[in-house]
Amino acid sequence: MRQHAPAVFPLFRSRLTAAVLVRVYVGGGEQSVVDLAAAVGVNRGNMAREVSRLERAAVLASRRVGRTKLVRANENAPFYAPLRDLVTITLGPAAVLAEELASVEGIGQADVFGSWAARALGEPGPSPVDIDLLVVGRPDRDDLHDAVQRARERLGREINIVVVSPERWRGDDDAFLVELRNRPRVPVIEAAE
Repeated sequence: MRQHAPAVFPLFRSRLTAAVLVRVYVGGGEQSVVDLAAAVGVNRGNMAREVSRLERAAVLASRRVGRTKLVRANENAPFYAPLRDLVTITLGPAAVLAEELASVEGIGQADVFGSWAARALGEPGPSPVDIDLLVVGRPDRDDLHDAVQRARERLGREINIVVVSPERWRGDDDAFLVELRNRPRVPVIEAAE
């Protein structure tokens, strides 16, 4: 007799599951099933089934407002904090940005910096609101903007971009960049040696 996998932690079984976890655990707040489906690019029926499966596993929680079902991360689950950290590290800003920026030519290096990087590397502090992205190189601005817009939609977070030339990045005459080099950064695209 075939036994089914336990309902607890049916995570990362599909790209849909991963996309939902990123939107809910990284994006934060409540989102309707319809909005989640649109953001992830699936039909409402598939999203409703995925949300129900993740609710049964206590990964998500929901409430109804009229006919609208609002979904959020289940912050009361005993595994909430470790799961949030796991999703953020494995599927979050750095991973999504790496995927979206991969096709943009002219990027020599890209890093997440600021509060997202600090929290990812263990610095205590409040939960980050937006994502700061450093891009070193000379990418086409339209291509960069399009890639970052796709990442914004996937993550459900605002992304602030700082673009600097390789020469300016290596220089020591810009106090902001000197400070940035000494603060936590999470690699998105590794600098070529």
